Amino acid sequence: MLDIVLNYKNLLENLNTYIEESKFKKEHIIKELGVSRATFYNKLKKRSFSVSEMVKLSTLLFPEDVKAMEIKQALERSREDSAAGRVLEHKSVMDDARKRVSQ
Repeated sequence: MLDIVLNYKNLLENLNTYIEESKFKKEHIIKELGVSRATFYNKLKKRSFSVSEMVKLSTLLFPEDVKAMEIKQALERSREDSAAGRVLEHKSVMDDARKRVSQ
């Protein structure tokens, strides 16, 4: 648990650097967060972003991590489906794909 807290602390301490190094202009980030310019800079200075704001910021600043998490979750769901017997035969999947393409 301590490692999570320390990683979060590190994220907050380096947030301005991550924003500066990102491909986004601060105005875009401010718009995505839905806060005023003054509020954004105040929160950045005081490191007082809410959890939901940090999720939005992380999604913007670290898209590769988001994609990796989505893939990991999809793999976990597929393992659960397989273990529960919710599987399809390859032939039926291919037949369905061919029907969709030919329409």
